Amino acid sequence: MVAVTMAMAGCAEPSQAQTAEPWVLKGRVVDEQGRPVARAKILADNELLYNSYASGTTGADGRYRIVLPRIHVTWNASGKAVRTVAGEKIETDLAPDDEDSFAGNQGAVRNFTLRTSGMKADGTGSYGASVVVYTPIMSGIDPLQVQLRFEPLDGGAPFAGTPVSTGDGPAVKGVAVNRYRISATLGGRPLGIRVRNQGAYGRFVEPQFTKIMSSLYELSLEVK
Repeated sequence: MVAVTMAMAGCAEPSQAQTAEPWVLKGRVVDEQGRPVARAKILADNELLYNSYASGTTGADGRYRIVLPRIHVTWNASGKAVRTVAGEKIETDLAPDDEDSFAGNQGAVRNFTLRTSGMKADGTGSYGASVVVYTPIMSGIDPLQVQLRFEPLDGGAPFAGTPVSTGDGPAVKGVAVNRYRISATLGGRPLGIRVRNQGAYGRFVEPQFTKIMSSLYELSLEVK
């Protein structure tokens, strides 16, 4: 394994004006409002050698700078950031402004955005969680026709989502991992809702998301 870690914050160049330097990966991480994201981890993955990488961490201004080993290979940049929801640390993949690999001797500028919801541009998944919707056997309810309403408990506008077919079952995809009050309707008619196989049905639930693995969260609900 080859691992090199170097980060430098406070670079004077504006992120949009940065130019590539040989043997350097650099850039900036911001949230969806354009605010800098500190302590995000950026990884430059060596595409030739297994488990060979360089990494760095953003400073308070969201900037990072990683010096790469002087070996003639191509690299791919990725990143993760951690935010706190109800006291729990939620790890999220960062959205790159450029997904292309780059040659180490040319260097690269790769900026990232911390997105908490929505689908990834490459179609490999989402930046949020999947909310899987189940219905009791013989209920006659098509989960693909159910509408969920999400009311953020920590501020923000309510929104609605309708499940689509996924490998995990009918699910609303790309939901930001936050605290919600969630209710369900079918054709405008209120449905009972609960966390799957937990407790009684009610008019709404205020559940917690379950971490499946790094940056992957899920919530399973049942309606009738």
